[in-house]
Amino acid sequence: MNGWQHLPETIDPIAGTIGFFSVHWYAVWFLIGFFVMFFFALHLTQRGVVAYPRDAVFDMLAVLFFGALIGGRIGYVLLYHPDVFLENPIMIFSPYDFGRGVWTGLSGMSYYGGLIGVTVALVWFSARKKLSFWKMADFAALLAPVAIFFGRLGNFFNVELPGRITAVPWGMVFPGTLPRGVLRHPSTLYEAFFEGVVLLGILLFLRRQARFDGALACFFLALYAGVRFGSEYFREPDPQLGLFFNPPTGGFTLGQILSFAMLCITVVIFVWLKRKNRVKIVHNA
Repeated sequence: MNGWQHLPETIDPIAGTIGFFSVHWYAVWFLIGFFVMFFFALHLTQRGVVAYPRDAVFDMLAVLFFGALIGGRIGYVLLYHPDVFLENPIMIFSPYDFGRGVWTGLSGMSYYGGLIGVTVALVWFSARKKLSFWKMADFAALLAPVAIFFGRLGNFFNVELPGRITAVPWGMVFPGTLPRGVLRHPSTLYEAFFEGVVLLGILLFLRRQARFDGALACFFLALYAGVRFGSEYFREPDPQLGLFFNPPTGGFTLGQILSFAMLCITVVIFVWLKRKNRVKIVHNA
């Protein structure tokens, strides 16, 4: 095996330690992603790609940041580990395990929980600033792939979410995953590329095809749902959940089920928005 295949075994999930407090790579990439999004958002406003006041960009991103953080944590707890956290609810947001007396950090985020948190934050912020929710949703849709890209890099450097067993030469050995020593798809890197880089490029291209407010946000949600559904075939199912609807030929992961549900909801929203804006669409045609 070459060095690439053993790369995860060389990565320490802890980026650094200050006294008794450890900083994990996921948190580092999460913060880097925030600042990259900030400068990308400033670039979009400066170039006139979106009509949004440049001096309010940081405020918007700060609100979305905490919405994603809170929603992502709660979503992870409810969807993936409700039994563990219901016994000790304070562990949802506490980086310290009072029962064992150790620092554990905040480990585990759910994209779909984060999406709900961002939506709630966007509704509140747009109402407070008296701005169009759907225009802001379109703006946020252009920024979302950037956050996803850095989030997936955080997953990889945290040596988590290993892929399924494979024989492809670019597969990697993930430590602590049974069976040991076998090659697995680097699924988080796949997701970083397709859910981040590729999706952003497609959205920038489709931006001119969005004929009404909210259309670009719908494009993002639908495309993400499709890409996420496909990428789950390369990602090892969560061991505590496994596969659902599991006939002899296989089943679906929770991520695939949620992706399909989001796609259906997005289609309904898109049709509703299109009918609502029919006069505007005809005028701009």
